[in-house]
Amino acid sequence: MEHRHAPPGVNSRSETAAQSAADLEVLREIEHIYFSPPSEFDAARYALEHAPSPPDCEAIDRMFTKLKRQQQVVSGKALHLISQQRDNCDREFAEIQNIREELSQTLDTCRKARERLKTASNHLTISTFVILANVRKRQIIKSVLKSLELLTSLRSVEKDVAELLSKKEYFEAIDLILKSKKAAANSKEYTCIADLNTRLQDTLDMTEEKLDSVLASLCHNFDEDVFRKLKKAYDLLGKTQAAMEQLHMHYSSAVNESALEAVKPFLSEHTIEMKFQEMCQSVPTNKAPVCLLNLCENLFHVMRSYYLLVTWHLKNEEIQPSSSVFDIEKNVSREYIKQKLKAGLLRIWHDVQAKVSIFLKSSGLEEFPFEKFIQMLGILRKLTQVAEIFCDDKSDLLQDFIKTQSVSYIKNYHRGRMEELKLFLENEGWEQCPVKTTFNVLNLQEFKQFRKFLNPKTDAVVKGTQSDATSSVTSQDDSVYIAKYFTQKSSRTPFEIFRNENVTNDDIFGLEPESEGSDESDDEPEELRRDFVEDTDILDYTTNEAQSSPSKIKDSVIVTNTTLSVLRNCGQYLQICRYLPQISLEVIMLMNQLFDYYFYAVHIFFTSDLDVASSTLYSTKLNLVLKRISNSINGADETKFECPSNPQHLDMNSESNLHGLSERIVGVESVIFLAKQFEFLQPYLESIVASHQRMILEHFRDNTLMVVDDLRMPVYMCSASKAVDARSALIAMSQVRWDVKNVAVEHSPYVDMIIRKIQVFALRLENVSSRITLNSRVVQSIWSMVSKFVVHLLVEGFSNATKCSNGGRGLMQLDYRQLFVKLEKISGLKPVPYQDYVDKYVKAYYLPRNELEIFVRDRNEYSSKHLLALVSCACENKRDRQALTAIIECRDGGS
Repeated sequence: MEHRHAPPGVNSRSETAAQSAADLEVLREIEHIYFSPPSEFDAARYALEHAPSPPDCEAIDRMFTKLKRQQQVVSGKALHLISQQRDNCDREFAEIQNIREELSQTLDTCRKARERLKTASNHLTISTFVILANVRKRQIIKSVLKSLELLTSLRSVEKDVAELLSKKEYFEAIDLILKSKKAAANSKEYTCIADLNTRLQDTLDMTEEKLDSVLASLCHNFDEDVFRKLKKAYDLLGKTQAAMEQLHMHYSSAVNESALEAVKPFLSEHTIEMKFQEMCQSVPTNKAPVCLLNLCENLFHVMRSYYLLVTWHLKNEEIQPSSSVFDIEKNVSREYIKQKLKAGLLRIWHDVQAKVSIFLKSSGLEEFPFEKFIQMLGILRKLTQVAEIFCDDKSDLLQDFIKTQSVSYIKNYHRGRMEELKLFLENEGWEQCPVKTTFNVLNLQEFKQFRKFLNPKTDAVVKGTQSDATSSVTSQDDSVYIAKYFTQKSSRTPFEIFRNENVTNDDIFGLEPESEGSDESDDEPEELRRDFVEDTDILDYTTNEAQSSPSKIKDSVIVTNTTLSVLRNCGQYLQICRYLPQISLEVIMLMNQLFDYYFYAVHIFFTSDLDVASSTLYSTKLNLVLKRISNSINGADETKFECPSNPQHLDMNSESNLHGLSERIVGVESVIFLAKQFEFLQPYLESIVASHQRMILEHFRDNTLMVVDDLRMPVYMCSASKAVDARSALIAMSQVRWDVKNVAVEHSPYVDMIIRKIQVFALRLENVSSRITLNSRVVQSIWSMVSKFVVHLLVEGFSNATKCSNGGRGLMQLDYRQLFVKLEKISGLKPVPYQDYVDKYVKAYYLPRNELEIFVRDRNEYSSKHLLALVSCACENKRDRQALTAIIECRDGGS
């Protein structure tokens, strides 16, 4: 299609408002071909060719008029456009005039130069021209030599850069490359130098890769001098921020690589495709603690490197106030890097937490031995302390995970200890372990680390402030201890302490050794270090102790192997509290459960053959405690444990050993000793739990530990009630005539029979004291139960009397007073307890009617049988007898 030019001005925005509609119409009517260049278009010929046919004067005249009108409009339009461009035209003409003048001056200069050259050629000799030519050649040769030197230096840049990099002169290497590139850019006319410029760019790229690899190596071992040189080189390149971005990527990679390298040595086989979690799942359980230690050490190296990086920036990259644009840009860049580094602290710690959490989830914590579990807690505690120094983070995610896993582990471990305790109790020989009278939990190895907090001499310290061992907040000493490893340049880590097989918890917690002189009682006796104490140890130890009369020994410690096992378990549980104070209450409740189980087992073992009424033997609190423990043991699945079976290997029916009295004494007194140790631990336990949780511990102390002494009565009564044959004694008492008229001067025969039995009991009790160390409290408790049984026996025998005179009542008084005089001499108790029970009963025969009524109504310690017998003998009036009998029966019905 032929290109057609649009009429000028139709679409022009410069068209003025003065143009008339007619001119616009005429312009639109002009054929576009008329606007073609004259060289391509002949307007006259075109007009003739398109003249009217056949020729007609009027038509030709109209055509002429039309063309003339169109010419006038176009001419007017062109003139209008020319007038609009008048100023531009004038400027261009002025410029042309200036160029003409400069050309004239140039022409004049050239004319003068030719004239002078002509003059010189007429006056100078040929030798002068030779000199000028040589000078010109020398200048050319100098330029060539300079170019050759540049070429030589450019060709050796690669070698020089390599040498500088090997010397860690990174700034000089970059500076050399950049200067060489600039020099090469100024000599592009040489083809060889242009090629070298490309090689220099490749050298620069390779050098930047080398810098990046050195930068990545700093993630594992930060070197201030190397980093300073690297930063200076990146500053020269103008890539400081990009380098920091890349460095953070390297640190993330370093965390991942360090974790993989830590786990690989513990795998029997692994492939490149294995993920970190799969590798953790393949680590054998027995190697998991060491693997965790290795993992934490490797990750610490990365954390320390980043910590030193941040420290270096804070020390050397301070923002300088300035008003220059260049300095402002530098300060902005420094502030950006500073904020980036601070954010990187948390990001790296979260990466470390993630790796450790994945390992812990995959390592099977529930299968760890307790010692390894404690070691793991110690490692994780150090790791959380490291986090506080590293980024001031409390490690909530890791702490919550550790808490959840630890609670699960300790509950599973506790179930195993409960089953072990059941086995120990069922096979316990209930023989006294040889320990000193000053023995307590502090003598056990498991409590060695707690001596600082449990020793009475430091009680004020324990009560005044919560110990650093139980605080979840890192102490100042710990901070200094951990910070030391961040600042030192050696490869040591705070975790290296766990590689020492002889490490103690005090070492782990960074505690100073006790300054007090060592005391023999502070060391665990050699025999207690063994799992079980041999019988020969007991005999050797008690021989000397038994030399003194039991009633004269004020204090003695009676414990069993099982008692020591419970205490050792408690010491292990407290170690968990020390590492995880946030679960202290849960762990303490498990300790209390160990005590409850031991307490309940001793009760069911040694009171199962109790053949006397127990209503006066069990206190209200003791009944409540036993009921609570029974409900707990037989309760929900989580706390349900099988009760131990009654031991069949113990001889509890032989009179010669007082029906297992020595075993009963050891059992009860070991429980009491255990309760005292729990009371001893109470202030410390209260210090490691939250203030609102202490009420739970106080409730256990007041309603369980303080009630343990009450267990002596039912247990010792089992042997005391067999000291005298009740049936024979009652038969002998029934043969006595209580309706005598005169008061007897001699006591009844049954008194002598009871005294003989008591004397035999005393001799056998002496034999018992040769095997175990009886203190005065134990002896008093035993004789108190003998006395209690005797007075109840007397009341029972007196109540069997169908007839009783004043003389008979006098005989009763004579009998029991004579009996208690003898019993006082035999037992050493002054006065003999419970004699009021029989004394008041006998004297009640003499009470008048009104006082007797009060007696039978208020005296609940006597059975209805005893009171009915009293009323029957004391009341001769039938109506009074019936009234009092009705009161007694009414009381029984109401109860």
